[in-house]
Amino acid sequence: MIKNIIFDLDNTIILDKLEDAEFYKESLKKLGYDENDYLGIFEAVDLYEANLTDDNPYFNKEEMLDFINKKMNRNYDMKLIDELNDAVGKYWTKRVMIEEEVLKDLSKKYNLYVFTNFFTEPQEQRLVEIGYRQYFKEVLGADKFGSKPFKKSIERVLDHINSKPEECIMVGDSIGKDILVANLVNMKSILFNYDGKRDNKKLNLKDYKVIYSCNHLVEAIENS
Repeated sequence: MIKNIIFDLDNTIILDKLEDAEFYKESLKKLGYDENDYLGIFEAVDLYEANLTDDNPYFNKEEMLDFINKKMNRNYDMKLIDELNDAVGKYWTKRVMIEEEVLKDLSKKYNLYVFTNFFTEPQEQRLVEIGYRQYFKEVLGADKFGSKPFKKSIERVLDHINSKPEECIMVGDSIGKDILVANLVNMKSILFNYDGKRDNKKLNLKDYKVIYSCNHLVEAIENS
């Protein structure tokens, strides 16, 4: 019996587009750094995530700062990471992808969680900003639980919420992260293929459904 729905955040609940990262410019300008570095920093953060491993799957501010400095050949201090996290929480895109009524209805039947590959605090603040935080029991960030698609990370999440894989469904847009990590613990999952381009990795995965609109989410969950 399904009790818990575990959502990804970026490109599942909130749209995440490269052009929205321009708010990084204001963060750099505020700190007195070259605002033209914003795109390089944005790309370095993505590369930092891609370089996490099963042995070290956690988001860490000091390690991220060191990674950015090496990639950018800069000497930023921790104020940059703190300012970027603050900006992510307050200013990152507010374009929601799942209608509020859908989450409201689901929250009456299931425990809803967000499991995100980023720091907990700014991701939780984003949910506050769009008025969705009330529907989720907890935001489970990669700084505390590790990142997807590592098996130990999802096992920590399941242990934390005191649940078995068969009692949960993962909902996300990435077949190589969200769907893969669910497969690693034999959990059912739903791929939100919102732009028709999400199912592009040829992985031998099972037990997942594909939806193209949030209007089909409830049906997909109830038929899983």
